[in-house]
Amino acid sequence: MEADLVTLANLLLCLAIVALGLLGYRRSKHTLPLMLAMVFALFGISHLMVLLGLFDDLEMAVFAIRIAGYALVIYLLYRYVQVLDIF
Repeated sequence: MEADLVTLANLLLCLAIVALGLLGYRRSKHTLPLMLAMVFALFGISHLMVLLGLFDDLEMAVFAIRIAGYALVIYLLYRYVQVLDIF
């Protein structure tokens, strides 16, 4: 039960971040909030799959979704560092 509560909390937090990211994109037209919303949408999908009991059947799909989310974060940070030209 405790794991389900943690997963549910993670899902709700992901949804809040997605909503704020979409709102930020809508107001600013900058792609960073939109891309962050996409990342957390991916994480939210993986949390939903776990809550629905699909993790055992689709373990590799959940793994792939999370890897895609982390890869997108790495890409976003790489782009951000390039823009700032700090390295």
